[in-house]
Amino acid sequence: MSKVSYHIDELPPLTAKQQSDLELLATLSDDHIDLSDILEVTDWSGAIRGSIKSQALSTETSVISPSILAKFKDRAKQTGGNYLDMINDALEEYLSDH
Repeated sequence: MSKVSYHIDELPPLTAKQQSDLELLATLSDDHIDLSDILEVTDWSGAIRGSIKSQALSTETSVISPSILAKFKDRAKQTGGNYLDMINDALEEYLSDH
């Protein structure tokens, strides 16, 4: 899976330049922010309202052994990955093989 995602508490720290850029942007009005490198979307005919759903919240509860959860969290810290994505990937791979 090539998806990259982070939890808010796992985000890498901002570089000094990123922090400086954000501080500068915060002082500008919308009219003074250069958006020329961003394509404007003018055709919204295929858009579906509410089609993006948060994956962070689920109405289902899963029970995973604390030792298994710890192993995935440790591996995620070592690789810079997301432990929830790693668990889902492992389960999907197992199900496709069995």
